[in-house]
Amino acid sequence: MRSSAALAALVGWVGSSADAAADPLWQAELRAGYGVAVSGSGMALSTRPTPLTLAATVAFAFNEEPPLAGYGGLMIETLDRNAAGTVFGVQLTPHGSPLRLSAGGVWLVAPYTLWGATASAGACMHATARVGLCGDVQLTAYVAGTDLAGGRTVNQAQFVIGMVFDAP
Repeated sequence: MRSSAALAALVGWVGSSADAAADPLWQAELRAGYGVAVSGSGMALSTRPTPLTLAATVAFAFNEEPPLAGYGGLMIETLDRNAAGTVFGVQLTPHGSPLRLSAGGVWLVAPYTLWGATASAGACMHATARVGLCGDVQLTAYVAGTDLAGGRTVNQAQFVIGMVFDAP
């Protein structure tokens, strides 16, 4: 009996926190990601840790049904290599759910260039009405740029944590 009451309270809290995350017109987010990168093919396949990826993004809601927002921001890579660039895309946050799905692009411009596509899936839990903690699994495929060998791609899978700030 006590466990079902606790479960009902938890479900109510998750539902109310998801509504707070879906309603703002804009959000700012700070993110950090780390994971594994795979490049090459066949016998020349190599696996290594990804750089630590840090990003600061802003998302603006532009559609109510389905709830879509466009996002863009700055991204840097650090630890085993240093790079700076931009990230941009579209994010779907279903009403009444903590889940979110994102898809977009990445463009690293300094000191070398890399172009790629990125997609992520995750959830956000709001600690207050305006501040939340998010966790995502992000996949990125770099397909062009001066830092890639001819005909090669670099594919990354990262676990990303973020802190999101909703507009008042």
